[in-house]
Parts: sequence; structure tokens; C-alpha cells
Amino acid sequence: MTAVEFAQAIDYDYTTIMRWLKRGLVPGAKFVEVSGKFGVWQIPPEALDMTPPRLGRKKDAAKKSKKGGAK
Repeated sequence: MTAVEFAQAIDYDYTTIMRWLKRGLVPGAKFVEVSGKFGVWQIPPEALDMTPPRLGRKKDAAKKSKKGGAK
């Protein structure tokens, strides 16, 4: 299925799905080039069973950003 079909099937916004695809968070998804860097994402039906990623930064990232702040 395509990214649009996947987004509709799991009831998420298309831009969120594209972000997940670019970060490699959708299992089994493959980018197929059509022309140059243009192409389509192919997502297997098994990906519908995935657990959506958690929102926000990881806890470690939040701690690191506080340490280096201005005084």
C-alpha cells in the first residue's frame, strides 16, 4: 500500500506517516525510486499491526539539552 493508504488505514495524518517513513519507523516499508530521487513508498500490509511511535523527545535528550543551557 502507499503512504496515503497507510495513513488512512491507521487514522494518522499523511505528514506524520511520511516522517515515520523517513526515520525508518514503519517495518518493512521500502522507497522505490521512479525518477532520480522521486519515488513512492511501498508499505506491506503487516505494518498495519505496528505500535505507533511515542510522541515527543526521548527522556535522555531532554536532560542533555538542560545541561548545556546559558547561565
